[in-house]
Amino acid sequence: MEEGTHSTHLRSVLDKKGRKLTMLNLCGIDSLGNKRFKLKGFLSEAQRLGKTTLISVGGNRSNHLHALAHIGQEINMTTIGVIRGEKRSTPTLDDCKAKSMILHFVSRSEFIERHSSDFTASWLERYPDAFFIPEGGSGFLGTLGVANMLSGIDLSIYHRVVLPVGSGGTYMGLLDLADVKLWGYPMVRDTSLKERMQDFLPKVNSSDIQLDYAAAGRGFAKLRPEDLEFKDYFLKEKNVLLDKTYNLKLARHLFQDESWSGHWLWINTGGLQADRE
Repeated sequence: MEEGTHSTHLRSVLDKKGRKLTMLNLCGIDSLGNKRFKLKGFLSEAQRLGKTTLISVGGNRSNHLHALAHIGQEINMTTIGVIRGEKRSTPTLDDCKAKSMILHFVSRSEFIERHSSDFTASWLERYPDAFFIPEGGSGFLGTLGVANMLSGIDLSIYHRVVLPVGSGGTYMGLLDLADVKLWGYPMVRDTSLKERMQDFLPKVNSSDIQLDYAAAGRGFAKLRPEDLEFKDYFLKEKNVLLDKTYNLKLARHLFQDESWSGHWLWINTGGLQADRE
């Protein structure tokens, strides 16, 4: 991963009628997008505890597991992925196996329990030398390395910093930055999301978490034909491939919504596994 300033990965993508949008393309910094930043705290804690194995969970096109397998091989740690649903091959899982990740497939009913302490305990009993990382790298430890993604960027020139929100870990990791008006755009209309995000950093007031559901559309990874048209437009005109799960719908919303003004910084968090055939 490239160290130091990330300002070289900024580019203007919209300047029209008082609306100026600058994109920070995290995939330009690291092909793993925001995932390496989110995993940093977990890896440090696992190493501090002397663990040699990392376990986490996800779907068969998980950006998180893909990144974990990649980083695990880099630092010579065993990685284990617990996958939702029946055994199958996808480009993401093929990459994980190529990076020596051990894959376990569990039923959807088992996977629903992935946030429970019993689920975690059962896998740690099976792999006693392992460190368990929650799905997506979420939680307090997942917030610790996130601020580094804005290294070397003068945030004072932006009226607002915006990014898509999944579990909310990246958003919460950026919330402590001084003088930043941070706005998150969830891709699912989940009214309990803010409460779960606050659990990552209990010291944060709920009123400090600003979420806008305007870009959610039909829901998680559910696209309209006009979304796909915008994806083709952005690739052709800006030479950037937008992931269909998060950044595509946010970018389209920001381009088409003429109610905002000023200079905004959009963090393109990356994560293209869902787009691979």
